[in-house]
Amino acid sequence: MADNNKFNDEPVFYCKNCLSLKIKTVPGMIELDYCDDCGATDISKTDIETWRQLYKDRFGFDYLDKF
Repeated sequence: MADNNKFNDEPVFYCKNCLSLKIKTVPGMIELDYCDDCGATDISKTDIETWRQLYKDRFGFDYLDKF
C-alpha cells in the first residue's frame, strides 16, 4: 500500500484543453510540450487524484471506469 501512495504522489502532466495525459515534448533550444491527442500546448501539472476529479467533473465519469 505504501508503494501505491508514493506512486500516486508523482505529478502528472495533462492537457488543459482536453484533459489528456498523452503529453509529448519536442526537444530543442526551447522544449515544447504539447498534447498528442488535440495538439494544444496549454499543459499543466497536478497529482493524479486531482486530475481524476477534473476529468470526472468535465466528462461525468471516472476515467478509470472506461477500462
